[in-house]
Amino acid sequence: MKSENQNKIGAGQMSSFEKIEKVPPLKMLLYVSMAGMGMLFLMLTVMFLYKSGVETTTSDFNLPKLFSVSTVLILVSGFFMQQVPTFYAQDDLVSMKKRLVWSLLLGVAFAFAQIVAWYEMAEARVFFDGHPSGTFLYLLSALHLLHIAGGLAFASYLFLKVNRASSDPIRSLVFNRDPYRLMQVQMLRTYWHFLDALWIVLYFIFLFTL
Repeated sequence: MKSENQNKIGAGQMSSFEKIEKVPPLKMLLYVSMAGMGMLFLMLTVMFLYKSGVETTTSDFNLPKLFSVSTVLILVSGFFMQQVPTFYAQDDLVSMKKRLVWSLLLGVAFAFAQIVAWYEMAEARVFFDGHPSGTFLYLLSALHLLHIAGGLAFASYLFLKVNRASSDPIRSLVFNRDPYRLMQVQMLRTYWHFLDALWIVLYFIFLFTL
């Protein structure tokens, strides 16, 4: 009976439901969280576009220049984050640690540029409760920055683990063979790229709407 089932067409292929069942709970939680975040940002973006379309007051306000700077920063940060799992797979914790440091530094620089951009908006007399489009601009960028902070916190935690493991050969061996650490590295990269893509979409919407 077993051999007959194996000979059936598609017997060795897993169904979509079986593939979902094999996804680790933490990864599934990350995917569900990203889906929820995506829906939240989609709704707020639609409201932003609606408010921008029906806005009757004229304004000389333009998109803060530092939003463009922060876009470059987060793209470069994502470039370094992309390399982190590669060096983990190569058992090169020193190079992995360097990429994590660059990703963290550029992520912090992105957050700083966002905050300074808010001051630039305030100087242009665009406040959270005084400009219809400005309200959603503050809200969307602040929510994105909040999620960036979560990514920075997790990246910092992982950096401390890598830094500790890289200083000792035994810890390094255990760290490189731990499937849980591999999953953490992969989840961090996925989440970081999700935030990258999210900001790029928001940036171009802001750029062509304001």
